[in-house]
Amino acid sequence: MPHAQRRLFLATACLAAWAGAVPAWAESNPYYYGGSLGINRVSNIYRSVYSPNDDTVATASLLAGVNQPIGRQRVYADVNVNTNRYSKNTDLNNVGYSVKGGLDWSTLERLSGTINIDNSQALSTYTERTALAIRKKNTENNTNLNGVVRVGLVTQYSLEVGAGHRTRRFSADEYAQFEFDQNRFSLGAVWQPSTDLRLGVAGRVTTDNYPTYTPTFNGVPISKPVEAREFERKDIDFTGRWVASGASTLEGRISTGRSKIKQGVGNDFSGVTGQITWGWQPSAKWNISSSVSRDTGLESSFSNANTSSEQDRITNGLQVNATYELTGKVFLTSGLSTSKSRRINDAAGRRSEDTDRDNAFNLGARWQYSRGITMGCQYNKSSRNSSQEIYTFDANSYGCYGQILLY
Repeated sequence: MPHAQRRLFLATACLAAWAGAVPAWAESNPYYYGGSLGINRVSNIYRSVYSPNDDTVATASLLAGVNQPIGRQRVYADVNVNTNRYSKNTDLNNVGYSVKGGLDWSTLERLSGTINIDNSQALSTYTERTALAIRKKNTENNTNLNGVVRVGLVTQYSLEVGAGHRTRRFSADEYAQFEFDQNRFSLGAVWQPSTDLRLGVAGRVTTDNYPTYTPTFNGVPISKPVEAREFERKDIDFTGRWVASGASTLEGRISTGRSKIKQGVGNDFSGVTGQITWGWQPSAKWNISSSVSRDTGLESSFSNANTSSEQDRITNGLQVNATYELTGKVFLTSGLSTSKSRRINDAAGRRSEDTDRDNAFNLGARWQYSRGITMGCQYNKSSRNSSQEIYTFDANSYGCYGQILLY
């Protein structure tokens, strides 16, 4: 066992020993802090069909958070700072982080709302469809900012005004074509006759901007700059949430709208999109969540983790996740997802189509010694079948972790 892995193994063993000595803290404390250690074996880091690359990755994380009511308001935040160390591909060693936070607010009158932000940086998953299969460090930075203001008209009705901003950036020049800026605005009305039923309708306008970039390989330009692209999308969203029983909840969105290219090259789209999620708890031990979705461009990449963020793709997806309480402290988890993406290509007056089928599966177990002490192991498998061989890949990973949170 390499020296770095041996040190991580010993640290994880110490973590397990400490688990038996640390008592559970009072649940009334709104703050927490702690850390986690993990080690994973990854079979195909670069998601390549040609000469897949495998390695062992050690991860150490520092965690902290707060969930604090302040009068009629509530402030919450979660921070994760982690370092990843590779056994063979040491050039991929990196420090990542994720910061999530928000504010729920309300006034004595009829105004209320939420503001939340999510920013993260990590090594790219290398699942974007690029013909230049790079093998170097490529970090991905994502930012998501959202806000909603609600105006209560009467007991059952309210108006909602929403706005949002998303960005994605990559450190590798070869991935510049997948960087974007997105802005969203919505205005709608909500009817909630009871705590079990909520129905809404809203108009939404979204603009997606892909900046100008120069195709490069190993830092060398290989063609002239590609002009910026801008898409404008207008939708009517019908949303709903229905608590059918204590064991079943349906929630979703069905939209009808159109996306048009305003600058650069791309395809227009018009049709029905949406996502429906079903939460089901058939017994005290089972918890199952499933969702189906259909969307285009960036929206499909937000709901299907394995799909590309190319604007001209239409993606249909299915996801199912389940948790089973084996004992009071041991939980089994599993999940699967599948999505099919279709793209229409128009070049020199000739029209062609290509497709991708992305599949993912995970299976895990965790031991919840107390509220703040957890240990577990997990296996993950992901693959893609594509009409273009260069985009096909198969990858899996497995590993274990330990985590301690103090409250």
